[in-house]
Amino acid sequence: MSNAPSGSRMAYLSDVTQAVEALRQELVDISLDIHAHPELNYHEYHAAQVLADALERHGFEVERGVGGVETAFRGAMRGGNGEGPTVALLAEYDALPGIGHGCGHNLIAMSNLGAGLGAKAAMHSLPGRLIVLGTPAEEGGGGKIRLLDANVFKDVDVALSSHPSSNRTIIPVEIPRDQSWSLAMVGYRYAYHGKAAHAAVVPHEGINALNAVIHLFTGIDALRQHLRDDVRIHGIITDGGKAPNVVPDFAAANFMLRSRERDDLNAVVEKVRRIAEGAAQITGARLEILPAHPLYENVRPNAVLAKTARANAEAIEMPLDETPQGWNGGGASTDFGNISQVLPAFYLRFAVSQEPVPGHSTMMAEAAKSRLAHDHAIATAKVLALTVCDLLANPELMEAAQADFAARAT
Repeated sequence: MSNAPSGSRMAYLSDVTQAVEALRQELVDISLDIHAHPELNYHEYHAAQVLADALERHGFEVERGVGGVETAFRGAMRGGNGEGPTVALLAEYDALPGIGHGCGHNLIAMSNLGAGLGAKAAMHSLPGRLIVLGTPAEEGGGGKIRLLDANVFKDVDVALSSHPSSNRTIIPVEIPRDQSWSLAMVGYRYAYHGKAAHAAVVPHEGINALNAVIHLFTGIDALRQHLRDDVRIHGIITDGGKAPNVVPDFAAANFMLRSRERDDLNAVVEKVRRIAEGAAQITGARLEILPAHPLYENVRPNAVLAKTARANAEAIEMPLDETPQGWNGGGASTDFGNISQVLPAFYLRFAVSQEPVPGHSTMMAEAAKSRLAHDHAIATAKVLALTVCDLLANPELMEAAQADFAARAT
């Protein structure tokens, strides 16, 4: 160990970054293994085992199936310098249907595992506790929400994570108090029940459920001109009849609704509900509204954590891009937002390509196994590991992060 003061980053910078670097090949192999075995939400058996096994192999105390979620896990390590706060690193590892790792969750798994193994190198001199938490089912399943409901985050003081971000690595530090880093999102299934009839012989005896779905779509399209710029409504018809000569007695559509803030999202949900009811009244069909996606809260930023991460990125000379003017985190949604609404949280967005690549695409899936992506994931692991150590070593920093969190409460 260095002879620098224990509260200084220099006391552990070299040990932590060298620990991550020494594990580079193991971490890359784990990432490529997860990438080669894509698993959908709540079915990430292989990925969860690979990651939990790695934590056990490196001396973490591992609990599998944590929170009653079969593919969740928790690896814990206590510091050697007494009681203190708990910092959690959140790994994701589920894939997308038909695309595989088109959101790069293999890299999130790798970088947070690597961060935990890197921070381990300094834990003997730090107070508190380090957790690497396996959080399944980010892609539509709300795994973190289930873990929140099961009190898995009860003793966590700060949560850190990461996410691939096309061709830019951005760590903003000037963050307006009212800024959100994602869209709040919820999903519903609008199912219409009609009455079948021969479409040519007795069409007047039928109630066309598909017409109701069509009116739902046209009603939403008419609504768009009266919505704020940050609102997104997108859906698909999942059921629309079986044959053109039969009046459809059942039709349904699944929609996702998004907005920058949850309160605004609630207003959008109500407007769409009224449209759906109107479509039922027009056609005579019976409407059934069913939940189709859990509520993902918008991500609450934390300027203290962002500044700490940026300082660590600069300390290891990680390439960083300038934050574009007006940048607000993008239009995606994540259950990491639910975590950020209950405790201080930060996730580092890192580049996986030299050129822009769209998320949730085969191009992103290809980029997620590239050498550049893995080099940046290793750097991200180092930054997160150092940020964990900073938070455990410096009580004032932890208090500042909690104060920033409280100041941004809505």
